[in-house]
Amino acid sequence: MKQTNMPSLEEWVDSEPELNKKTTELFESDLPIEDQARKALDYLCETYDLPQTPLEVQGKESENDLYYYPISMFEQIAQLLFVDPENNDPRYLVINSAYLIKHKLAIDMTQELEEFLGKNELQGLGYRGEDILTAELLPVQMGESWSELGCRFFIKGDIS
Repeated sequence: MKQTNMPSLEEWVDSEPELNKKTTELFESDLPIEDQARKALDYLCETYDLPQTPLEVQGKESENDLYYYPISMFEQIAQLLFVDPENNDPRYLVINSAYLIKHKLAIDMTQELEEFLGKNELQGLGYRGEDILTAELLPVQMGESWSELGCRFFIKGDIS
């Protein structure tokens, strides 16, 4: 099996001079944290052609006989918050989501999904929130209606 050396988040930012400059300027500015995160989001999505919502996601890509299921910034931020709700700085969520998507890395949510669902069966993942920075992941159990749960987007099936 071929092993690749994936840069860490910090190594990635440090290796991209424009990204490093832009994030440093933003995160050291006097703007409110949410505004810093929104400007970083706009920059990252435009620069790296990252989808903001599930509606912008293109089909899965084949890579070395493995499949990577593309994900939007909205979904990735919600997943990060689902697995680690205490780590909720919007700037961190935006930059880490961009890193994960750009490098085609997925978060393992197995333990959190099992704790949330118990013995119930997963129908899919619902996403709710009016804004990317308020994105929330809600595992939808069999028999539940994702729209009645207030979800804006729904991804059917076991996502692992």
